[in-house]
Amino acid sequence: MKLIALKIDVDNLAAIELGVPRLQQILLERQCGASFFWSLGREKNGICMLPARGLRRFSGAGQLALRARFGAKALCRGSLWPAASLSKLALLALKDLPQFEHGLRPAQNYQWQQRIVTLPADETSCLISEDLAQFTRLTGSVPVAFSAKSWQANRAVYRSEQLSGWSFASDTRGISPFWPVVNAEVSRCMQLPVTLPMLEEILPYSGLDRVDAILAKTLNEMPFGHVYNAAADFEGVQASDDFARLLDGWLAQGYQIVALGELYRHIDATAIAYHEVEYQPHEGRVGLLATQGRRFPN
Repeated sequence: MKLIALKIDVDNLAAIELGVPRLQQILLERQCGASFFWSLGREKNGICMLPARGLRRFSGAGQLALRARFGAKALCRGSLWPAASLSKLALLALKDLPQFEHGLRPAQNYQWQQRIVTLPADETSCLISEDLAQFTRLTGSVPVAFSAKSWQANRAVYRSEQLSGWSFASDTRGISPFWPVVNAEVSRCMQLPVTLPMLEEILPYSGLDRVDAILAKTLNEMPFGHVYNAAADFEGVQASDDFARLLDGWLAQGYQIVALGELYRHIDATAIAYHEVEYQPHEGRVGLLATQGRRFPN
C-alpha cells in the first residue's frame, strides 16, 4: 500500500477556531485520515515581539516573515495582550473530530522551543508527565503519541516517551521510521519522522510552485511511506487551497492518506533500524532540528 501519514499541529487560537474546521472539511471530503496533535497551554506567539527578544527566532522556527506567518493579532498575544488559554477551546474542537487520531504537543510551546535541548532530565520528564495528565484529565482518553515542538528535544524526551507507553512518536525529520538513539541510549518508542517539506518551508522567492515541488518528492514510492506535517493555522487558513491541491495530487498518485497510527500498524518492527538523533539544518527553517542521523551502530 502507498501511504502518506498526515500529522497536524494545533498550537494557537487561529488553528483551533479557523484552521481545524477547514481541515476537517477538506479531509472528510476526500476520505483522508490524519493525526491531530494538540497544545493545551497558552498561546504566546507574541513572546518574540517583547523588547528583550529582539524579534529573535528560535531553532525550528520558519523563515517566513512573522506577520505574514502568524498575523498581527497573534503577535499581540503574549506581548501587548494577555496570553490566551487554549485548553477549553481545544477540548471542544477535539470532540468534534471523532474520526481522527489525537496526540499531544507541549503545553509550554515556546518555553519548550527555547529551552528543551539543554533542560535537565528530571524537568523534561515532569513537563511531559504534566502535559499527559492534563490531556487525560480533559479528554478522558490517552493521546496516541507525542510530538516535540519544532523538532527540538533531548535524551529525556525519548526516554519519557518510552516510559509513558507510547508505541511511536514524531519528534524528528528524516527519511524512514527508526528506533532513536541519543548519546548511546536507545528508545523503543519508534520515531515516525517528517519526511516531506511543509508548504511554508518552500519560500516564495524560490520560484517554485510549492504544491508541485512536494508532489515531485512523492512520485517514487518509499518502502515505509511518507509523513507530512501540517500546521492547522497555516494549511487550514492561508494555505488551505494549496493543501487541498496537495491531497488531490497524492490521491492521483495512488496514495492513501492516513493517520500516523495506521502507518505504524503497517510497519514490520523487525525491519526497522536504529539511528542516532543528530541536530542538522533544514531548508526553510531556522537553526538545527532533531534529525534521523547515522545508523547505529555504525
